[in-house]
Amino acid sequence: MDQRTLPPAIPERTTSLAVEQPTPMKTQTWPATATREKRSGSFTFDSVPKLTRTPWELDRGRPGSRWSRGTDRTSNMPRRAFGELPREIYQCVLDNLEAVHTQQDTMDVLSLRKDLRSLCLVDKKWQSIAREHLFRELWLPNSKAVVKKRFSAFSAKSKLKVLVETLRKASGLGFLVHHIRVGAELAEQLDAEAFAPFRKDSALDCLQLIIRDCYNLEEVSGFVLPATESTTPVLEALASRKRLKSHAWSLDSTRALPGLEHFIFCHDDWVNLETLAIAADPGVDLGIGTISAILHRLPSLKHLAVFGLHRSDFHNTSLLTLPPVKSLRLECLSGLTDEGIEQLSFSRLAFSLERLTLVGLELVSLQTIQTLLSHLTRLKRFAILQESSPEPPMGIFTTNHSMSLSSPSLRHLHWDCLTPGTSLSWLAESIAENRFPRLISIKVPCDYDGALQELCRPIYRERLSTADLEYLSEHTSSDRYERNLRVSQIQAQVRVRESGAQPSFNVVVQDEHELKATHTIGSYVGNMGSKIEYRLNPEIGPNALAEFDDVAQPVQMGIDGKRVERRLEARMLF
Repeated sequence: MDQRTLPPAIPERTTSLAVEQPTPMKTQTWPATATREKRSGSFTFDSVPKLTRTPWELDRGRPGSRWSRGTDRTSNMPRRAFGELPREIYQCVLDNLEAVHTQQDTMDVLSLRKDLRSLCLVDKKWQSIAREHLFRELWLPNSKAVVKKRFSAFSAKSKLKVLVETLRKASGLGFLVHHIRVGAELAEQLDAEAFAPFRKDSALDCLQLIIRDCYNLEEVSGFVLPATESTTPVLEALASRKRLKSHAWSLDSTRALPGLEHFIFCHDDWVNLETLAIAADPGVDLGIGTISAILHRLPSLKHLAVFGLHRSDFHNTSLLTLPPVKSLRLECLSGLTDEGIEQLSFSRLAFSLERLTLVGLELVSLQTIQTLLSHLTRLKRFAILQESSPEPPMGIFTTNHSMSLSSPSLRHLHWDCLTPGTSLSWLAESIAENRFPRLISIKVPCDYDGALQELCRPIYRERLSTADLEYLSEHTSSDRYERNLRVSQIQAQVRVRESGAQPSFNVVVQDEHELKATHTIGSYVGNMGSKIEYRLNPEIGPNALAEFDDVAQPVQMGIDGKRVERRLEARMLF
């Protein structure tokens, strides 16, 4: 067939009459970056965000605009001026900051620590000075573990362990610590662990690690560790601190004590020790000559306190071997008598002793105290506390001047003999005759008749409630004498009110010989011309005189809803 006779070819179909439905697009409600691989803590934007200035921001740079910022900076000091300030000015600011958080002998430690940490973030100058102030007097936190976070894979550490790790990693911080203070919460934990087997990572273990990292440590206060087998590592760490200046021993016969040689050799490196307190019960046997061997190893000793030692460990002869200290406290020592105490007047302590405290020695003779006050020419503070009252020697005729007490240097007197006697009248006569020319304050809780209150400056009149009067009546109803400082305070205020009710003189107001008014002025207790202050305030807690237990164990306190800590030190015993 001829090609020309063929019908034309049908063209290939390129379209279709059937309309193809488009595939529906999925609506995405998240950015495209979400399909990419995510990284923790990162996010990628599709476009770079840009900030558009507002009209007033555009107008701010024009001169005379009301939106322009002030450019007068001539009154501000340049930043470099603060860096050129001497270190003493920064230290003065920190001292005043500490005074803001301190009230008498209590301190708001948490608030002070928070402010010091904030100052560390100001600049390098403040950081170095505030950090030094923060670690110089280091308050230890408790050893309770912090509550673990819900989704945290790490176990929570206590603040005390964190402090241990910080001192280990930053070795330079240990050189800044001079004083370690133990708070009330940590003291309870240490006291519980002291009589239990020693455990690693315990509060005792953390304490001994901290002490070993503090090379310039001078004192650990707030809690006195009892000497037991569990506390031996801590005591060994303290024994290695050559700059230590204060230490207190607590020995209990019912507990396992460290060896005698170990107890003596702990003092070998304490050549800078100035304050030493040894408290024990009569059941502790230290051995003859132990106290002398210890004191011989302490050439810098200035303040010594001895509590409750056995008569064979501390007696009259031991007083003659004491070094020339400035402060001496003798309490509940059965080996001491009037003759031994009187020997202090003729020993080498007569030229150095400035503070003398006698507690529970039950001195019999008033002549012993008379000899002490007259021969201790540098004595500034004298305190005696016992049950009975010392009396003049029996069989000796006493005149007005034979038993008079006198001291040319005494400034503070604490006289607390529970049972009244003639010694208080002898003391009142001596003060009235000006035999204590430098005396400026006395504390006599046993002044039942107010004989010494009349010789001092009048005290402030305080408000007495009905509960106070009931408290006074409750504690004075019996014939038995009770040592209660609050009762003494109320009795002094009652004497002030009774004297005020008695007329002293009348004020008559006249106008041209016409009587207008008449006022009666009440009397008062005391001598306005006296320079002696009559004090009945407590020293630590409710006691008129600080006791060893007050210093050894802190008590949790709170003021205005804030937990505060009491600053306890061994020097409060003198």
